[in-house]
Amino acid sequence: MRLGALLGALLGLLITCSCGNPSTRATPNPPVAEIVMRVLATSAVPGVPSTTTVLSVPELAKDASIPGLTSMLTSWGYLDGRERIFQGQSRHLTLVVSRSLIFKDATGARAFVAFVQANAWAFFGGVVEKQPLVAQGRSGWLFTPPMCACHMANPVIVGVLNDGSGVVWLEINGPEATPALLVSLLDPTLSVPATLVD
Repeated sequence: MRLGALLGALLGLLITCSCGNPSTRATPNPPVAEIVMRVLATSAVPGVPSTTTVLSVPELAKDASIPGLTSMLTSWGYLDGRERIFQGQSRHLTLVVSRSLIFKDATGARAFVAFVQANAWAFFGGVVEKQPLVAQGRSGWLFTPPMCACHMANPVIVGVLNDGSGVVWLEINGPEATPALLVSLLDPTLSVPATLVD
C-alpha cells in the first residue's frame, strides 16, 4: 500500500514538473506580421494613368543584365514586391515608377541597395551620376542616368532607399523631374497599400 502511494505521488510530481512548469511548456510560434507594401497613391501624380503589378524574383532580375542576379535576389531573402507605373502625356511628369520591395530582413534589403549602387551602370545604363540620399529619415542613393540625345529629352531621376526590411524605389521622368521633386514624392504620406486594382 505504501509503495503504491509512493509511486502515485512520484507520478503526480513528474506530471506537474513536466507539464505544469511554464519553462518546459512548448510555446507557439508568434504570428507572422503582415507586411504591407506601399506605392505612390494614384492621386500623387494627377492626370497620369497608372497600372500596378507584382514584382516576382524573375521580374525584378530583368532590371539588369547581370549573370546570377536571380540567385542573388533569392540569397538576399527577397520575398515580394509591387510596382506602380504612371505613364502618359503631361507637362510635369510623363513617367513615374514607384516600387515597394520586401526582404526577409534589413540585412537583405541593405545588400540589394548596395548592389544597385555598385552596379548602377547595369541598372540605368551608361555613366550614371550617383550620390547619397536621405529622405524622411531613410537613407540610400540618388541616381541620375545620362539623358538620351533625342530631341525634347527629359531628365530621369531615381531614388533607392532602405526602409527596414523593405526598399523604396522611385523613378521620375519628365520636364519637371528634379531631385527636390523626387524627395517630396518619397514622403510616406503620399503612398498607399499596393493593391492591384486601380
